[in-house]
Amino acid sequence: MTWKLYALVSGGGLLATYLMSSPTIVPGRAVPAAAAPQRAVRQTQDEIDIQELAARLQARVRAEAEYREPGRDPFRFVARQPARQVNSPKPHVIEASVPFVAAPVLPSIALSGIATDQIDGVSQRTAVLSTPAGILIVREGESVAGLYRVVTIEDEAVELEASDGTRRTLRFSGR
Repeated sequence: MTWKLYALVSGGGLLATYLMSSPTIVPGRAVPAAAAPQRAVRQTQDEIDIQELAARLQARVRAEAEYREPGRDPFRFVARQPARQVNSPKPHVIEASVPFVAAPVLPSIALSGIATDQIDGVSQRTAVLSTPAGILIVREGESVAGLYRVVTIEDEAVELEASDGTRRTLRFSGR
């Protein structure tokens, strides 16, 4: 397309848009004379209503025009004023004679698998445990992560005993 054709098409489009967007005027059509006085009456009634509303608003604005110190000023940093103290009884605090000792965080140990071997006609189970340090393969009586000792290995569970005598049972999580 040449620039001349492009200019002609664009100009025609602008002209058509202008002609279509202009208001349509119908000649010979006038507003009836009877409708004009009703509009004047409506306008005067509306003006009265607006004046009454403006007067009520002015009265409300004058009543609220007193200056009050704002509760906070985001542009000024000052120390907080202490809140008013309410006369309420203070809670009774009981001090413990024994200090609180938090339990140690135990490592996450999960049972990954159990294998059974036949040695001299006796079945011997081996557990596969997943720890944060890696995978451990243990038998009954062996140590796990230096915190537990394997007590028993069953078909679907392993029982561990801590040094303080507490026992922990690990089961398959996938079933």
